[in-house]
Amino acid sequence: MLRENVKPVSEEVIREAAAILRNGGLVITPTRTNYNLICDPTNADAIAKVFDVKKRTKFGPLTLAISHAEQADRYVKYPEYFDRSVLQELWPGELTVIFEKEYEFPPQLTMGAHTLAVACQGESVLHSIVEAFGAPVACTSANLSGQGDIFVDLDKAVLDIGEQVDLVIDAGSESAAAELDVANKSNSIIDLTFEQPFVVRVGVIPVERLSALIPQLNEDTEAYKQRLAARVEAMRS
Repeated sequence: MLRENVKPVSEEVIREAAAILRNGGLVITPTRTNYNLICDPTNADAIAKVFDVKKRTKFGPLTLAISHAEQADRYVKYPEYFDRSVLQELWPGELTVIFEKEYEFPPQLTMGAHTLAVACQGESVLHSIVEAFGAPVACTSANLSGQGDIFVDLDKAVLDIGEQVDLVIDAGSESAAAELDVANKSNSIIDLTFEQPFVVRVGVIPVERLSALIPQLNEDTEAYKQRLAARVEAMRS
């Protein structure tokens, strides 16, 4: 296994990562949950490389990682039923929110969908890269597609795709989430693009906390999968 592109985290390496993204390259970085594969979300060639590296063929849009909650305003639309102040309670944090998109990214980023997943984890190596890059980045778990909701640590990321990226940032094998007593150590996900908000995935943030802040939240993840499948099928037809 080649590891020449694996470097310990430092301010210099953060700057190097930002430069790589500006040049259309790919970086594996630790986050507060999984190790992520990131690229410039406005660069269609870089996005295509992400899909190629992950061997992704199923519906699986990339997520936009922002550094501050207010940045979402430029990229998404908020549904009338949603109290935007809730985001100030949940962000920064281990939560991804799916919105109707406002900004036109290269189509492959969202796989042609009119929706956009946005995450704002806060203090982390990923956050530092976003700040150094000066704009949000596109991200996804740093492993091959089709493995389900597994926890991706440094070793898994390097084993699966490490040789196909320009830089791997080593901040230790596991993130703080690895120590949490939760079934899924990834971001929790909610979708705000239907007539009511849905839980997509229960992760680090307990569903009880989400429901307390979003009273109309539908916790039926199986119902959500059916609604999403119908939407994707209609989009492809």
